[in-house]
Formats: sequence, structure tokens, C-alpha cells
Amino acid sequence: MPHFELVWSAGAAGIPVPAEREADLRPLTRWLRGRGRALTPDDVAQAVAFMHEHARAAVRATADLDLILTPTLAELPSPIGAIRDDADPSADFEAQKRFTPFTSPYNMTGQPAVSLPLHWTNEGLPVGIQLVGQPMREATVLRVSAQLERARPWANRHPEVW
Repeated sequence: MPHFELVWSAGAAGIPVPAEREADLRPLTRWLRGRGRALTPDDVAQAVAFMHEHARAAVRATADLDLILTPTLAELPSPIGAIRDDADPSADFEAQKRFTPFTSPYNMTGQPAVSLPLHWTNEGLPVGIQLVGQPMREATVLRVSAQLERARPWANRHPEVW
């Protein structure tokens, strides 16, 4: 995760934003950009190399699997803004990582993945599962997703607050 965070920060810093618009960005984005600007090219290269090495190892470790099934989130959906902390962007980022720990690994490996709302709480909130496929096997992920949607349709379901 620390290597992913460095690359994420470098990516945020690399997005061209006119200086006069920087203040319009969310505090978290400004914080990430500041972290990214503090990195040296060597820091970023080492982080990318580490991520690639571990991504290849993760793909090799699961190469005999057609799909990997995980939760989408670590907890039930929260109200909009519940984990946001503009006063402390570092705490905001930590809260986001705790909320979505199952998706980040596949941002690093580049494997195709999808979140599907296959369960609903008593309050009508969707609970997602994540299906992850092998590299360049998007068709498998999409076929299984379509089969699940036919078996458990969700297109017309939404929480009452919508």
C-alpha cells in the first residue's frame, strides 16, 4: 500500500491544474498533490517497480482461478461525506483506504474487476461483491456479471433516499 500511495500521489501531482485553480480542489486532492510534488523521480520509479513486481506475483499466485470474489467495501455503504475529513486530509485518506481495501490491489495489478450490487440491507442499501478476472480476460468478468444480473436484477433497485 505505501508504494501505491506514492504512485497515486505522483499521479495527482502530475495532473495539470492552473495555479489560480488549485484552491478549488478538495483538501484531499491538494494534500495528495503536495505529497506527490515532494517525491523525487527515483522515489516514483522505485514505487512503480515494487508495484509491478508484486502485481506480477499476485497474478501468478491466482493464475489457476477464472475469477476472484471479494467484498466491494469493508463496511456497509455510508452516507455521502461520512468518511470525508477536509480538516485532516491524511485522516480522510486513511478512512478511504479502510472503507475500500478490496479494490486497491486490483488497481495495482490492472486486472479487470467489477462491483455488483447482489445484496440489499433491510434499509434498501446495496451491498456489493467484486469479481476480479485474469489479465486481458474482461470477457469472462462481463459474461459472469451479465449472468448474475439476469439472475438477480438490480437495474431498477435503489435506496429510498434516491
